[in-house]
Amino acid sequence: MNDRGAPFYFANLCADVLRCALASESGDAREYQASLSRAYDTLRRIESENRPEAHEEGLLLLRGLEYARASHTLPAFREYLNALTEPFAIRLAFS
Repeated sequence: MNDRGAPFYFANLCADVLRCALASESGDAREYQASLSRAYDTLRRIESENRPEAHEEGLLLLRGLEYARASHTLPAFREYLNALTEPFAIRLAFS
């Protein structure tokens, strides 16, 4: 473990997933795969923080991304993701 903690990594995971959504919308398969790889790396960091609830939420985010891609609802998913990320960004900015 380190001093960054699960909230930091979860916010990073949200950013990784957002990059995946943007890459998918723009049709950039290479950037999508690179962002997805970073997202799974970040998810492993969350897991190493021994916060199973944060890890499970991260898995749900990735499942949500795949659902949004399949159902062509990525813009709505991005809005949800931005709303989810905002409290983490504020918390981290003032910590």
